[in-house]
Amino acid sequence: MMFDLELLGRPEGEGDRLFIWGRIKLGHFQDEFQVPLYDWAPGDYVAQWLGAAGRLVAGEPAVVFLTHMMHPTAPYHMGWPAWREGDQVLVQERLFLAEQLGGPFDVEHPEVHLGLRQEISDEGLRISQWVVTLRDVAAFVERRRHSSVPA
Repeated sequence: MMFDLELLGRPEGEGDRLFIWGRIKLGHFQDEFQVPLYDWAPGDYVAQWLGAAGRLVAGEPAVVFLTHMMHPTAPYHMGWPAWREGDQVLVQERLFLAEQLGGPFDVEHPEVHLGLRQEISDEGLRISQWVVTLRDVAAFVERRRHSSVPA
């Protein structure tokens, strides 16, 4: 599996500190992260990931896989933007700061907050970026849509 997003185990914590662990795989790279369950349930994340992946495969030039979603007016959100370039998909991790958005975070269309893909930060540092194939993303969609095991 060269591209995968999944939730791991059971929810932990309580109240506004309720979360579940998530994992992204991009080729040989993988990262685990806490997924807050305050405003979104596990199924909301999985549905958003499948929808974004499906739109990318269908020809959308860029999508965002949300991994830290709170209320649209929260101070920040996190996700993994993915840009389609031919048969390749370039993926980065992104922190979306409310103070830089100019309004509430658009949960339905987080791509509106992306701007152009950059490889160098404002500080002059190289931005980490991973490359997977469009075929890898399509395989993710097929695996998750036809799996009887929750993502």
